[in-house]
Parts: sequence; structure tokens; C-alpha cells
Amino acid sequence: MSFEEYAALARQLSEQRRAGEQHAATESARRRDLHAAVDSLQQRLTAQGQRLARLGQAIGIDQPSPPAGPGPDQRTGAPGDTAPATGDGTPDGAAGAPGRAR
Repeated sequence: MSFEEYAALARQLSEQRRAGEQHAATESARRRDLHAAVDSLQQRLTAQGQRLARLGQAIGIDQPSPPAGPGPDQRTGAPGDTAPATGDGTPDGAAGAPGRAR
């Protein structure tokens, strides 16, 4: 290997190293900005939650109600399906509605 080839390889490695350092610095800045944005959003959500809690207390609601929707023990069937019976002899759901044949 000649000196010129060696010098060219050394320059190439130096350029790659600088590019890698620049990429790392850019990525670090991006992550820092992302963390700052997340922190800002968390503070805003916390403040909003506190305002909502105060409003709820002002109208007489101490705690938020649980979200509506099927829970882990509720079944979600197709329309027209009947719900399971309670075990007391009376059917639940559409099958127990007035006017339905039993």
C-alpha cells in the first residue's frame, strides 16, 4: 500500500468518524427535544386534570365515573344475541324483554 492510498484511507475514516459524531449529536438533540415535549405535555395534562377535579368537586362529583364499555367479564356479541342467564330462572338481555316468546 502506498503512502497516498494510506492517506486517502485515513481521510475517509476521519470523514466517517466526523459524520458519525454529527449523527450522534443530532440524535441526542432530537431525543432531548422529544423528552422536553413529553414533559411539557405531562405538565399540561396534570394541570388539566387538577382543573377538572376542581370543577367536578364544584358540581358535586368527587371522583370520575368508570369509563363505559365492555369490561373483561362482559361479553360483546352480535346484535340479536341473548345475554347469558343469571341463574335465577329468568333470562337476561333481549330474551327477557316483554313481548318476546319464551
